[in-house]
Amino acid sequence: MDDSRECALPPPDEARTRIEQIADAALRRFARYGFKRSSMDDVAREAGLAKATIYLHFKGKDDVFRAMIARFSAQVAARCEAVMAQPLPFPDKLSALMLAHFGAGYAAFGDGEHLLELKSVMTSIALPEAQAFEHIFCSQATTLLARAAAAGEISLGALQPAHIVETMAQAAIGAKMGPQPSLETYEARLRRIAALTAQAVAKR
Repeated sequence: MDDSRECALPPPDEARTRIEQIADAALRRFARYGFKRSSMDDVAREAGLAKATIYLHFKGKDDVFRAMIARFSAQVAARCEAVMAQPLPFPDKLSALMLAHFGAGYAAFGDGEHLLELKSVMTSIALPEAQAFEHIFCSQATTLLARAAAAGEISLGALQPAHIVETMAQAAIGAKMGPQPSLETYEARLRRIAALTAQAVAKR
């Protein structure tokens, strides 16, 4: 085997595809086994690539983790944008937006035994990426509320969209508390949060 070919820099499109492949593999690996119990060798095996290929794109496991969060955020952002483009009534669109963001995050990370560890890793080495992920829902939900109010679908009164969205996000976090819920239970809780919010701003 020619090692020079293995270590040569790939074209930009191929490099982007490889980075996405590695990030997706890292998500699967970290969700199943956690960050500490996963090595670069493990990520390489999960991705079906040589470890040398991983190091063409990343300095180490921390870089892989950050890329994983960024890649997942881009996927969730696309889902949220698709929801925003749908011609749905306000309550349905709000519910779909919560599922596209919080539901997707819980499906990827939340029902595993390594959630607390992964949250700690996010805070310590990937805080900007984690904050960018949180901003997706805040931005889209604030826009949704403002548009619905301007269109006369809802009545905000003295309520500020940003405050409503912050409360919804906190409720979504709180919906995970206690005995760890299944994905189906968590999604049902998200729908209730959206329904209560929609009821609170419904036109009287």
